[in-house]
Amino acid sequence: MFTRRQIADSTLYIPARNESSTIGEVVSSLREAANSMNQRRTNIVVVDDRSTDDTANLAKAAGAAVISTEAMCHDFGGSHGKGDAIWASLRHCETPLIGWVDGDLSTLSSINLLNMFEVLRRETSTQLVKARFDRMQGGSVVDRGRVTMLTAIPLLDMLFPEVGHMSEPLSGMFAGRTDVLSSLWLDCDYGVDIGIVLDIAIDFGFDAITELYVGQIEHRNRSLTDLSETARQVARAIVSRSRSDSLISSSRDFRRFPPRDRARLSA
Repeated sequence: MFTRRQIADSTLYIPARNESSTIGEVVSSLREAANSMNQRRTNIVVVDDRSTDDTANLAKAAGAAVISTEAMCHDFGGSHGKGDAIWASLRHCETPLIGWVDGDLSTLSSINLLNMFEVLRRETSTQLVKARFDRMQGGSVVDRGRVTMLTAIPLLDMLFPEVGHMSEPLSGMFAGRTDVLSSLWLDCDYGVDIGIVLDIAIDFGFDAITELYVGQIEHRNRSLTDLSETARQVARAIVSRSRSDSLISSSRDFRRFPPRDRARLSA
């Protein structure tokens, strides 16, 4: 049982789809780090997004709570992508601080990742903390991700130059204040990560976003075919928030209403 001093003030969510090869170690590493930090307690929750393998059971065995996007997003006909896992997290979260870490990590520094919450506790004007890191592949440091370099950075330099300097604007590892993030219209797919960055920057100013170096990270390498769809979704999220939104649909067809808008779900 939690003592009064140990009551959780933060929850770290791990969106995962068919990550049976890594999810157990990711959860175990994060739980060990959270238990070693005496100041506060962080909950660890895996968001199972339509996995067809043993991801959910392995996450539970490693000590994480597990929620399902299909259950949480049933009003939308189930989950349609990464953004729905973020939406489900915010809908589920009961702590004032919330964060996300990828489920496909084979290299991570768990304590450094949990320090995203420390920035939010210490700096009250900060609304969003994005992880920046050395990207590893085969034991060596490599360039930033292909979608970041070829899609996000060029568009941000043109449309949101204040954000273009960020090291990892598409990072899926970030933390913020639950009430603030729950008020946003979230993209339902891979546009969600950069969409949150831009919405926070528009609403609170670019100084409300901080990047925190978290060490070395290694993800599963995705195919170019998979990344082409991700790039399209990222481009749509960026352009739709710019003054150039006449170039594409600026409707909210690809976005979700705020997770805490209970009136909509009860209507």
